[in-house]
Amino acid sequence: MDHGELTSLVAALRDEGSDSATVEAKSARHGFPTDLAKTISAFANTPGGGVVLLGLDERRGFASVPVYDVGDAQARVATIARRDVVPPVMVDVGLRQVDGRSLVVAEVQESPAASKPVRVRRSQKAYLRAYDGDFEMSALEEQALIANRDHPRSDRQPVAGTSVDDLDADLLSAYRRTCRTSSSALSRFDDDELLLRTGVVLPDGRLTLAGLLSLGVYPQQFVPNLVIQASVAPRAGDPEGTRASDMRKFDGPLPLMLDEATQWVQRNTRTRLRFGDDGHGRDEPEYPLTAVRELIANAVIHRDLGPHAMSYPVSLVLEQTQLVIANPGGLWGITVDRLGHDRISSARNDSLVRIAQNVRLADGRRVVEALASGIPDVLASLRAAGMVPPVFHDLGVRFTVRMPNHALLAPADLQWLAAIDLPLNDAQRHALVAMRHGQVWTNSSFRAAFPRDSTAARADLQGLVDARLATAHGERGGRTYSLAPEVAAGRLPEPFDLFAAINTLPRLAPEEGRISRREENARTLLAVLGDGPRSAAELSAVTGMTRRRVEYALDLLRGDGRVRLEGRRGVRGSVYIASSVVSRSEDG
Repeated sequence: MDHGELTSLVAALRDEGSDSATVEAKSARHGFPTDLAKTISAFANTPGGGVVLLGLDERRGFASVPVYDVGDAQARVATIARRDVVPPVMVDVGLRQVDGRSLVVAEVQESPAASKPVRVRRSQKAYLRAYDGDFEMSALEEQALIANRDHPRSDRQPVAGTSVDDLDADLLSAYRRTCRTSSSALSRFDDDELLLRTGVVLPDGRLTLAGLLSLGVYPQQFVPNLVIQASVAPRAGDPEGTRASDMRKFDGPLPLMLDEATQWVQRNTRTRLRFGDDGHGRDEPEYPLTAVRELIANAVIHRDLGPHAMSYPVSLVLEQTQLVIANPGGLWGITVDRLGHDRISSARNDSLVRIAQNVRLADGRRVVEALASGIPDVLASLRAAGMVPPVFHDLGVRFTVRMPNHALLAPADLQWLAAIDLPLNDAQRHALVAMRHGQVWTNSSFRAAFPRDSTAARADLQGLVDARLATAHGERGGRTYSLAPEVAAGRLPEPFDLFAAINTLPRLAPEEGRISRREENARTLLAVLGDGPRSAAELSAVTGMTRRRVEYALDLLRGDGRVRLEGRRGVRGSVYIASSVVSRSEDG
């Protein structure tokens, strides 16, 4: 972690006023923290790992304080990672300067799937990391991590007491017809053999879990909790004490659940008039139905179907500012930062995915249109609606999608934004419009409205300040952001005067001819990868960069499509491949 990354991270902590899902700060002024083994266990078990900072006092707004003994503190962190958690955890420990004082920075690497769960040796308990700190894993959550050591095959398991008689005749007929028209190989088989070859039934006549869920008359007769549980969170005007409204449980086969859940979202959300480029007004939904359908389908199809997860349904909650979809089981074969960027097919339940590709919805469309197209389609539909992208959170044992509903800006606001003519991201655009109408933001309220971590929230808000579109007031946890008085008075900054500021604006395009340190490192890695695939460890050895700096630069390269990862981050044998190399090999 370089100085710029650390400075941004500390500033975000001070703005937010609390630790985050990826950062744990301790004072260590009067001695070494006594409970650090729990945090190291949690970071090692959680996708992406995390950072421990010693020398920041949370009770004083994360002010820097002298560490009791920086040398001893570094040694103790390393000892905990080697001896106090099992199996041992990879931790990069070093010193950095913040406010003129030494800060101990320990970057905890996520452990490989084969090593999870990582436990605290003394208690034999395992932990996960969430926004509110470290929490002890349940026995079922531990079983989920153990099951992830190998490719899941739960969707291929037989369901006792089932047979072809438990399949829906109409769905089955359409499924056979679609299979035969889409595959000349499958067209050769008779009805029974087709179901066997595509994984719907097993040789003994029992249905697979994938076959039952996709085509069953009523799958919940055998698996009661494979449902979608939906509810609307309390809203302004609801009677006091209201906990939820319009609670529904969607059951039946996969296409029926998906259709009914999508219609439920449409019924419980608004439509507003939006004017297009042609000047005509159109009624558009609060959430694009394409995005809703794809995200719900992903939650059902990619949920964990292991015995440890069968008591948990997929949940669908409509909150005042966002739609939240959660399913048991984390991502498989892909990381959050690659979702929507890499056109790869990675499925926890590959048999279920293959069957679902040939199962039709009521409108005739397939449940799964094409492998690796779902998330890109979601992002495209949200961009077309002028909405911010969804936020994905992978906890390893649970996956959550949060889709903010900041859509359909008024024509006058769109015209006002067009006059600003700066390359703002979607969250900044919507936040700026809200400021125009009197909204005052804090890091916390911005995160709630546009779900993201505190570092990204601070970067977005500070970017508006750097562009002289907003002003910041107060310090650390009490800082607020409001529309700049000049902008409120109708005096927009001149693009020429902002040129230097735009160059440093987080998430915005840099000035031509100047690149950031991260981009410089990225280009160095890209040059090395031009000679062929390499692992992160090999890139570190060849370039002399630290592992953390290599991974930070690789995240940038993967985010804009210049590099893709073959395998899984942190898994032995995984390598990074330059997209230009892939293109040349395909052209040849």
